[in-house]
Amino acid sequence: MTRPLRRLALLCMAFSTACFGAHAYAAQTMSADMHDTMTPAPAGEDMYEFTLDEVIVTGYRTATPLTLSTDPQRPRQPIPAADGAGYLKTIPGFSVVRKGGLGGDPMMRGMGGSRMVMDMNGGGMSGGCPNRMDPTATYAFPETFSRIIVNKGPQSVRYGASVAGSVIFERETERFEKPAMRGSISVLGASSHRFDDLVDVTAGGKEGYTRIIQTRNYARDYADGSGRRIHSGYGRHSLTGIVGLTPDPDTLFEVSYDRSRGWAKYAHGMMDGSQFDRDSYAVKFERAHLSPVVEKLTLNFNHDTIDHIMDNYTLRPAGMRAMGTDVKRVQYGVRAVTDLRFSPQTTAAVGIDLRRDAHYFAEAHKRLKGAFNNDMDIGTFGIFLEYNRDLTERSRLLTGLRYDRTETDYHNARFRNGMGTLTRNLVPGSASDHAVSGFVRWERTAEKRPLTFYVGLGHAERPADYWEAYHTWAAHSNRVSGQTAAPNATRPAKERNTQLDLGWVYTDETTNANLSLYYAHVDDFILRKPVGGFGNVDARLYGFEAEYTRAVSPRWTLGASLAYTRGDDRTNSAALPQIAPLEANLTAKYSHKKLETNAVWRLVSHQNRYHRGYGSVTGTDYGPTGGFGILSLSLAYRPDENLTFSLGVDNLLNKTYAEFVNYSEAAIPALGISAGGHITEPGRTIWFKSNYSF
Repeated sequence: MTRPLRRLALLCMAFSTACFGAHAYAAQTMSADMHDTMTPAPAGEDMYEFTLDEVIVTGYRTATPLTLSTDPQRPRQPIPAADGAGYLKTIPGFSVVRKGGLGGDPMMRGMGGSRMVMDMNGGGMSGGCPNRMDPTATYAFPETFSRIIVNKGPQSVRYGASVAGSVIFERETERFEKPAMRGSISVLGASSHRFDDLVDVTAGGKEGYTRIIQTRNYARDYADGSGRRIHSGYGRHSLTGIVGLTPDPDTLFEVSYDRSRGWAKYAHGMMDGSQFDRDSYAVKFERAHLSPVVEKLTLNFNHDTIDHIMDNYTLRPAGMRAMGTDVKRVQYGVRAVTDLRFSPQTTAAVGIDLRRDAHYFAEAHKRLKGAFNNDMDIGTFGIFLEYNRDLTERSRLLTGLRYDRTETDYHNARFRNGMGTLTRNLVPGSASDHAVSGFVRWERTAEKRPLTFYVGLGHAERPADYWEAYHTWAAHSNRVSGQTAAPNATRPAKERNTQLDLGWVYTDETTNANLSLYYAHVDDFILRKPVGGFGNVDARLYGFEAEYTRAVSPRWTLGASLAYTRGDDRTNSAALPQIAPLEANLTAKYSHKKLETNAVWRLVSHQNRYHRGYGSVTGTDYGPTGGFGILSLSLAYRPDENLTFSLGVDNLLNKTYAEFVNYSEAAIPALGISAGGHITEPGRTIWFKSNYSF
């Protein structure tokens, strides 16, 4: 028996104790890993539901145009990483910038960062790191959410100005009709000593409930297809507590607390994330059927504190310069939404958003610790209106309009190196931005076929976000080096995307097919430059996603998807950077009684369109990449409706490959990592997962 198979066997035998012993194990192995870095390692939903016994997700069903919903609690093939980015990568049209084993930055249709709104548990939340070691998806453990909703393009205004689209992580707790308890336990073991566990228990009755969710995630450095060790280990522990009051069927009052602690190694940069601490509080109030017109009122309050330390000495050999920075982000948000129904044919929604975002940093060098310094404050106000009307029995019109105002205050940011010498003294200032977004979409369903056609025109605007503003400010306003430009003088202009979407959706009992086409013209696209931070160019993006799945027999289901985006920098007559190449996925599923097998063949074309040194907040172009094909297989067994065992192997042929979208800027000589290269992906990965619900 090979070593990976022996490990999996041991994981299966340890199922009963693993959920409670993983945290101590992770703490011990984290300490071991910190010393192991000194020595190189040896080489080495709606979804398709044609049958009730499908247990592993390999594709998605687009039930409504430009929107898909998926259940993240079901096993995925290939197995996702332990955060939201890893899960999104499995959806056609998404790509992820790899930095290590955790903390990837997702992109939708070639656009990421603040162009893609991410909402989690009723409020927006952003990571703390100025180098985006911890984008929002880093703090989203998918299995703790009820569903993940993806809205493509600027065709919604409810959650913000969606230049690329929006991703919504929703958590709902099912109400109780009588006193009871329910829950679920899942355990995953995989190559690279990866171990995930989740315990989710809810108890309650007709008048309320209490829920506790606990997760642990741990992995050592993975090896690519050539056996080369990639600096990528991570560990995380999270705890969620929820108390809900349900005095009647129309009322919900809920208070929740999320706490997570973690660390992650990164092959992409000069530093690792030695600390990712998050504390989040949320309050939600819902009241339905307030009147014949007011269908529901929803109030959300969110408070998030992120304390993140990045350094080059905790998780790797430091060398001569043991440097680090402690950054903190404190965020408050309030959202009020009223859903209206004027008639069976006419609905609307009106809402308001308020958000306050304060950013701090301090020196965290090995021999010098500093006090927190408030470098930037961002305040936002937003208001939106959506209006939908059935024009005829088979056609409908959907519209939306949004206004946002952003106030940014730049403070006197001072920073010292490990020797105590002042290296950064930035010029303070302020900026004010206004943005208007909106969309209109027409949908029509065929008379005799389950076929829907849609065409939509959307417009979205956004100012420079924290990362774009900060790096441009730092590039032009450091008085230590004689730069005295006011921050608003060099700040990039706001970005404006006007986009046309059209497509078809076909769904019947055995077949699901959809085709989405889009063309986006972006004025003042915010582009990362080799020097000087960020600037503006005019850009265009266009492409498509196509998906087809058919149950060819009671036991066999076949599927295919295709996604492509092309981006052009029209100002410089160059390729728009960080655009993933053409990608196809072929899937096959065989199910019989309690057994299911799946095969996924992912095919990615080469990419020769790049603009070296240019990029976005998510990554930078370094050169071309070759094409590749990755085959993954899985087997699932469900002895009863409450218990599922699944076993799989990803990258079966152990290919050595790298995604085009990437972010590798700094050399790490002690670890054999050169600057400006593509981080290779994991080699052959064997995994086992168990799910039990009660």
